[in-house]
Amino acid sequence: MDENLQDLPRHERRKILREQEKEKLQSGGVTKVLRKFGLWILVLGILVIGGYWLFKNVTKKLPGEAVADSGREHVTDIAGISYSSNPPTSGSHFPVWAKPGVYDRLISDGYLIHSLEHGYIIISYDCEKPVSSIWPAPPRGEYLVSSVYAHDELAKESTDSGQFLMHMKVQPQDDMSWFTPQNPPEVEVELPEAFQTDSCKNLARQLSEFTKVTQRVIVVPRLNMDSPVVLTAWNRIEKLNTVDSDVIKEFIKAFHNKGPEQTAE
Repeated sequence: MDENLQDLPRHERRKILREQEKEKLQSGGVTKVLRKFGLWILVLGILVIGGYWLFKNVTKKLPGEAVADSGREHVTDIAGISYSSNPPTSGSHFPVWAKPGVYDRLISDGYLIHSLEHGYIIISYDCEKPVSSIWPAPPRGEYLVSSVYAHDELAKESTDSGQFLMHMKVQPQDDMSWFTPQNPPEVEVELPEAFQTDSCKNLARQLSEFTKVTQRVIVVPRLNMDSPVVLTAWNRIEKLNTVDSDVIKEFIKAFHNKGPEQTAE
């Protein structure tokens, strides 16, 4: 007890002590209110920031353009089938698919659409179309290929139109229903001279670097495109006149491994 209070009469000391106790209680109440108010401000702030982040991501414009879904039926011949885009982004396709990597020949859409179904990104290039400029390639990285588990699906059709790149040439063996750049399908159509030029080979090298961005990426030559470089994913397409590293990486990251069929590869 304060020594000054001891000199006061007893009733005055009690009065002063009651006042001090009252002040403590009031001070504690204010502190509680402030703490509670501060907690609500914190919660409100988290909700506002979280809501803004969610809104921003939900409303964010996806790369490329949407393409109408043409189905995912398995066939062994695609002659006479109409697709919604060039290159196709969905539709009837072969039971065999192309694994990731860089291909040096024309590959049938029947194989490539199946790869898209597995969540692959396909970078097609047409060296008969001029490229505005070649941008620097992305940094080198490590390219990993995981194990593949084939899935058995019967093909609805077993016809052979006899047309180049229309009929399934690679037959599934045992549990293997895929091929790689090291054991690709036979060459059915020779590439034009434009694909043998140094500029075309340089373009292919530039694009091959994007197979290192993530796992499921294919680079393949293609004829008769509207643009020199076209990116495709399931139901999505992006046409480019330049090798824009940022645009290509954004497309890959947005749609990689997001096909309608979830597989080990």
